[in-house]
Amino acid sequence: MSITPPPAADSQKLAWIDTHCHLQDPRLAPHLPAVLERARMNGVDRVHVAATSEADWPTVCALADAHPGRVMCSLGLHPWFLADRSSRWLRNLREALASRPAGIGEIGLDGRMKDGLDRDRETVFRAQLELSCELALPASLHCREAWGRMLELLLAQPPHPAGLLIHAYSGPPDALPALAEKNVSVSFGGTLTRPNARRARDNARAVLPGHFLLESDAPDLPPTLPEETPAHLSDPDGKPLSEPAYVPLVGRVLADLRGTTERDIAAQTTDNASRLFGMLLT
Repeated sequence: MSITPPPAADSQKLAWIDTHCHLQDPRLAPHLPAVLERARMNGVDRVHVAATSEADWPTVCALADAHPGRVMCSLGLHPWFLADRSSRWLRNLREALASRPAGIGEIGLDGRMKDGLDRDRETVFRAQLELSCELALPASLHCREAWGRMLELLLAQPPHPAGLLIHAYSGPPDALPALAEKNVSVSFGGTLTRPNARRARDNARAVLPGHFLLESDAPDLPPTLPEETPAHLSDPDGKPLSEPAYVPLVGRVLADLRGTTERDIAAQTTDNASRLFGMLLT
């Protein structure tokens, strides 16, 4: 049985922001007009699109340019795609960031990768993290099975001048206060709607006000949908895809976990996201 609450009667009046998605993904790109329209109809007025490699930077920038005031973007190297980077990737990133409003992301560490590139992964992550501090730009972070090292790096730094977002946070709840002191926020996505997602739910209850946001991570990590509600999009194998329109579903679960209202969560997360990413709007 789904635990997702039914839509609130006034849900269309609430404003939401999707702080982490990949609308450039080939699984979504052919459906982009419909994806953005469904987001708008569900009150998701702004989305933040994170790049993954040098190859998709132009597409991500084009999305932001095509939807001014609605699509924000970040550019960076995702830890899964290091092997594809050019010899001048860091210079290319610096030049791209100087040419337009953009944050840095998606960047990070991933301990599940078994490609022998862990040392490179940390070097590339640290270079991008340092660049975000130097340029005072927000950065979006990925971390999977590397929480010890990630927390060691982040907590050794002074508070970030623009703010960091760890998307789909699955780290320890007791690290959240220390991260907040370093100007690090966390976001919650579709995983939160799963009844067995104990770590995500513990984090949702523990995170400090002012330091939590919502995301879709589209097209990945779709939420548990209400019964008899089909996903808008599926991959060729029939697996449901996530999209920004589902952010309010996550918001309703977050409201229940924190013992507050959907309206309060919409207001808090919109304010938090605007403070972190507002400078990226074109």
